[in-house]
Amino acid sequence: MAQEKIKPVGEDSMSGSNPAFSNDEVGAVKKDMGLVGIIISVLAVLLLVVFYYAVNNSMNELSGEVGQITETRQMVQDLDTKMSEMDARIAEVENLPVVVRSMVLGGMLEEMSQKAGYIGAYVTEEQKARLEQAQELMKQVQEELTAE
Repeated sequence: MAQEKIKPVGEDSMSGSNPAFSNDEVGAVKKDMGLVGIIISVLAVLLLVVFYYAVNNSMNELSGEVGQITETRQMVQDLDTKMSEMDARIAEVENLPVVVRSMVLGGMLEEMSQKAGYIGAYVTEEQKARLEQAQELMKQVQEELTAE
C-alpha cells in the first residue's frame, strides 16, 4: 500500500508549508481577528449600557406609577372618611323630625300649663287643685318628651 500523508487540520497554516498564504498574510489575518474581537467586545459593552438605561428608565416610570397608586389609595381613604361623616349627618337629619316633634309638643304642653295657671286664678280652690294636678302631669309629659 501506498503510504498516505495524514496531517491534522490547520497544521499546514501553522508550519507555513502552504504555498497559497505567506507568513505575512497569516499574521495580518490574526491581527484582523483581534480587531474584530475588540469591536465585538465594545459593542457588547455599549449594548449593556443601553440595556441598563432602558431598565433604569422603566424602573423610574414604575416607581412613579406606584407613587400615584399610593396617592390614589390615600384619596380613596379620605373619601371613605368623608362618606362616613356624611352618613352620620344624614342619620341626624333623619332623626330631626322626631326632635322637632318633641320640641313642638313640649312647647304646646308649656303653653297649656301656662293657660291652666292663668285659669287657676279665676276658679274655686277645688278646681284650682285639679288644675295644679293637670299642670304637674303636663310637666312630667314634657320632661319625658325632652328626654327622648
